[in-house]
Amino acid sequence: MIHIARSVLISGVVFLLSACASTFSGQVSSFHEWQPQMAKIYVVERAPDQENNPEYKVYEEQLRKQLGLSGFQEADAQHPAVMKVSMAYASNFAELQVSSMHPALYDPIWRLHFRRGLYYGPYWYPYPSLYPSDLSVKRSYLHQLELRFSDVQSNKRLADIKVSTEQLNPAISLFMPDLLALAMQDFPQPNGSTKVIELQKATKEVK
Repeated sequence: MIHIARSVLISGVVFLLSACASTFSGQVSSFHEWQPQMAKIYVVERAPDQENNPEYKVYEEQLRKQLGLSGFQEADAQHPAVMKVSMAYASNFAELQVSSMHPALYDPIWRLHFRRGLYYGPYWYPYPSLYPSDLSVKRSYLHQLELRFSDVQSNKRLADIKVSTEQLNPAISLFMPDLLALAMQDFPQPNGSTKVIELQKATKEVK
């Protein structure tokens, strides 16, 4: 009976961990003057520095796929474009988290000194020396995506969608399909809104 209960417990933990690992969340901000009756026929507009950028072209194909899933149609000879869609993206170092089980870092007096780097105290320092191997360092990166929708004829801005997420992996390419999915979730979100949205991951991160 104990073995059965243990197996059930382990299975439940594995299921919860897999469920957590299969979701992706980010902050989505939406600003628009969208009309519900507007035809969703688009053409992708590239910035000059995106014309010969192989990385951008991969993301552009992912954008087209996500727009199709969201009910948009790419313009052709029979269906002229009503709007232009452009995209911009960036990744930046966000935060450095340092943790350790070294006792000095939990002392309210001595941890003030460690904020300025490794500190080797005087003879009355009560703890063993702190070495780099005693520290656990985690870096997080802020990945950002912006989609812009504009009227083809007047060039009037129709919608700006901005998405950001913090991840431990610095490669935005691993998260671009997920960022696009967040941007187009229930498009358009209420005008002026900023919310955290969580979806099932579209890609599997390679570690």
